[in-house]
Amino acid sequence: MPTAHDSAEIARSASEASKIRIRDADLARYQNPPADTCYPLEYAFYLLGDAQDKLVVDLGCGAGEEVVPLRYRGARVIGIDISPHLIAIARERLQRYGIDAELQIASAYETRLTDQSVDVVFCMSVLHHLQLDRVKNEIRRILKPDGLFILKEPVRFSWTMEHLRKLFPPREDVSEFEHPLNSKQLNTLAEGFQVLARRSFRTPVVPLLTRMIQVPHLKKRILSGDARVLTHFPRVAHFATVRVMALRPFSGDSVSAPVPGTTYFGGRHTA
Repeated sequence: MPTAHDSAEIARSASEASKIRIRDADLARYQNPPADTCYPLEYAFYLLGDAQDKLVVDLGCGAGEEVVPLRYRGARVIGIDISPHLIAIARERLQRYGIDAELQIASAYETRLTDQSVDVVFCMSVLHHLQLDRVKNEIRRILKPDGLFILKEPVRFSWTMEHLRKLFPPREDVSEFEHPLNSKQLNTLAEGFQVLARRSFRTPVVPLLTRMIQVPHLKKRILSGDARVLTHFPRVAHFATVRVMALRPFSGDSVSAPVPGTTYFGGRHTA
């Protein structure tokens, strides 16, 4: 039986799915993105590295937006989502691009995949919908010992920004269970993993300016400037709204080197 949490997520996803219209995407930007990209999703694909013939699980794949570029990178992809409505759109998306991938309607807590069978678990803006302890256990179970766990999540480390956020009404299609991850939650999520790379993106000024400025090249300049500030002034990362990380199961007898070209803040588990 689905829990109240699961039921709320399925209902939210059904509402989200009803508004999705499949549009052509610029897949080239995810094939070989630079390490210093100002876009968090491009950075997540940068951290993916060589995905040729690797088994990548897109956990919480939604409508399949990341499944397609993952396949274009040569990965064998399993997309998993609890929403049948979003999986139906993902199937339509694959047909549109003429590519294949395995899509499953399943819980992120019970993927039914074999122990230590997955090269990469790719989680794009999904963990903040979930119970972190349960999904973390499942991710560790299915990842190979040398596997990679890549995540991109909304975050709120600043007490002030979190309370200012509560002054504004919630967006549509937001369940009562979802919320940006705080520092403690993100640190707990990283326990038991080696943190290979992490970067913070987008201070609160970015959405304010990009709403006012609709010219594409000016919007990119805003994002690029914001990324430079976060790179050169690490303390500003406390006010960032997005975190991207690459993790590997911690074996206890070795420490992997950081991914070349990444920006790394603080100690192993310090947000």
